[in-house]
Amino acid sequence: MADIKNIYADIVTGLHAEPRLDTMGKKLIINVAPTGSFTSRQQNPGQPYTMEENVTAAVDAYKAGASVWHVHAREKDGIPSKDPHVVKETIDRVFDKCPDIVTSVLPYADYDQQGREQIRPTVEILKSAGEQYMETAVLLIMSVTLSDKFTYVVSETNFKETIEFLEASNVRPEYQGHAYSGLKDVMDWVLDTGIAKQPAIMNIMCGFHGYSHATPLSPDPWNYVNIMSLYQVLPDAGVRGFCAGGRNWLPFTVLGIMMGVDMVRVGMEDSVFKYPHSDEKLKTSAEAVALVKTIAESMGREIATPDEAREILGIAPRIANTKAAE
Repeated sequence: MADIKNIYADIVTGLHAEPRLDTMGKKLIINVAPTGSFTSRQQNPGQPYTMEENVTAAVDAYKAGASVWHVHAREKDGIPSKDPHVVKETIDRVFDKCPDIVTSVLPYADYDQQGREQIRPTVEILKSAGEQYMETAVLLIMSVTLSDKFTYVVSETNFKETIEFLEASNVRPEYQGHAYSGLKDVMDWVLDTGIAKQPAIMNIMCGFHGYSHATPLSPDPWNYVNIMSLYQVLPDAGVRGFCAGGRNWLPFTVLGIMMGVDMVRVGMEDSVFKYPHSDEKLKTSAEAVALVKTIAESMGREIATPDEAREILGIAPRIANTKAAE
């Protein structure tokens, strides 16, 4: 009979000597979007409307593990508020409970204008209150028609002017993309030309966002293949993020965590249902943050603190920021 010990001796001793894989070996930023411009209580009764509800949602998400807050404001009836003073008051109230949270602001205010002039009121009012009131600005990188009433126009000229204005105002641009053409324009227009500072913050919009599909929600697995193909064209030196929405926001987010993205954005702005195969609805954005934090940590990814998030995003440490005299 063959000597079993002799057969296996050279096999078992040389197994599992493969090199370490460091794709997920870095801190993960969780960015929370508690409320946006489109999701209503018709879709989810828990959708924050009032300023008090919006503030509570942001604070609870921070306590659950979010270090970045994607800032929107709403009027009492749920209509989006583009008034920079309302935005500032909302931020003030969140700062009372979360003084070190990173502010990622939707900057569009003056809808009689396009480009730089459309965001100027928000930038000037918030930055006059203090550097910390607007640390990044979330930008559309392609023209988008909301309805017959309004179209966001993105041209090479007005986009370059917008980025120059933000960089001069010490606001880090966040580029939101869902198609190669838009991502390529950002690289050609402001990254390769040196107009934008590094590291570039590049977010892929996954699934359903606002009022339309950014990328396919189905069929599985080709919806995920679509995202992976976009991801591979992002600049190597940049900060890479996934902003997932719609029915399968969670699988998109987990895919990003596994692929080594630096930041994931989650919350009730773009997500109603907890799981793709269930009609169970998210109760709060904090619930989404806690779920993602648990999953990420179970795969060995540490969650970034606000100060660590600033370092990753290329934002000056909060200690270096000074609040304007009131």
